[in-house]
Amino acid sequence: MPDYDIYVLDKSDVTVVGGQLDGVDQGSGVHLQGLQLTLDSNGWQPISVRDNDDNFEDSDSSQRLDGAQDVNGTIYADNTVVEAEYSFVVTDGTSSWTLVAFNVNNSSPAYGTIEGLAFIGGPGGFPPVGVQLTVTSTQEGPSFAASDYATPICLASGTRVDTPDGPRPIEELEVGDLVTTASGIAMPIRWHGARAAVRRGAFASVVFAPGALGNTVPLETSQQHRIQLSGWKAELLFGAPDVLAAAVHLVNDHDIRLRSGGIVTYHHLLLDTHQLIRAEGVWTETLFPGPGALSSLPKTAQHELMTLFPELDTPDGANRYDQTVLPVLKAHEARSWIL
Repeated sequence: MPDYDIYVLDKSDVTVVGGQLDGVDQGSGVHLQGLQLTLDSNGWQPISVRDNDDNFEDSDSSQRLDGAQDVNGTIYADNTVVEAEYSFVVTDGTSSWTLVAFNVNNSSPAYGTIEGLAFIGGPGGFPPVGVQLTVTSTQEGPSFAASDYATPICLASGTRVDTPDGPRPIEELEVGDLVTTASGIAMPIRWHGARAAVRRGAFASVVFAPGALGNTVPLETSQQHRIQLSGWKAELLFGAPDVLAAAVHLVNDHDIRLRSGGIVTYHHLLLDTHQLIRAEGVWTETLFPGPGALSSLPKTAQHELMTLFPELDTPDGANRYDQTVLPVLKAHEARSWIL
C-alpha cells in the first residue's frame, strides 16, 4: 500500500511566461525568479508514493511510485524514484502560495526535468486557476511533510445533512440555516460554497455504499473529505475513541469505491468552528479554513469569504481554526482500518 498521495498538476497544464519549469542544468528553481505563470487547469492528479518516512522531499531515493502511473502523459514504471526538486513562492498580488516542482528521477541529470507541480497548503490548499502568478522566491532542496501537500475536500450535491428539522439536501441549505453537530449544539451556517467539476483524477469522488459506515443510502464525497471513525477499533488501533480519515484512504474496492465520469457539484459548509455534521447518517467534517485551506476555492469565493469574515485573516480568527475537531489519521493508519 502507498504511504501517501501527492496531488500533481501536469507540466502541460502550466503556462510559464518567458521560461520553463524544467531545471535543465540546475535544480534550484532560481531560473523562475520574477517570472509569471498560470495554472491552466484544476486537473491535479493523485500520485501514489511509497516512502520510508512521512516527508516528500528532495534527494530521497526511498520515494518511489507505488505502481505504474501516468505523469504528464507518460507512463512511468512501478518503483520509479520521484522527488520534490525545488520549491517556489508565487503571489497574485494579494495572497501567496508555495509550489513544489515534482520530478520523476529518470533523466540525465536527474534534476533536469520537471513533470508537474504540487502544492503546499493541506486540504483545499490549491492556488487559483486562470490567474497570473508571480514567482517571488525559490528554494533548493525542499522538505515538506506529506500531510502539508494540498488535497481537495467537500461533499457532493444530493447529500442529506442533519438539521434540527430533519435531513435536508446540502444544495438547499443557506447561510443562517442550522445544522446538527456532533457536539450536540445546532450551529448556523456562516458560508456555503459550491463548485462543479468533472469526476476525474483528483476530482473523482468516493462513494460509500449503503451500510459501509452506517449510512442507509449511498454517500458521495470528494477524495479528501474526512470521515469520523469511532469505537473499539479506533481505540485499539489509534489510541483514541474517535478519529478522522480521508475518504480516499478508506477505499476498499468493495463497498467504498472511487467513481469517475460525469459532472459532480461539491459543496463546502463553513461554521463558526471546525465541526462534525451528519451526512446520510455518517459524521463528516465541515470546511476547515486552516493555513492555506481556502486557496483552492474559486477566486470569487475567496474574496466573498474574506469580505464577510475578515477575522479569518487575523491571529484571533486563525486561532478559531488552528486545529481539526478530531485527530486526523495518516494514509497508512487509515488503511489499517480496512484491512
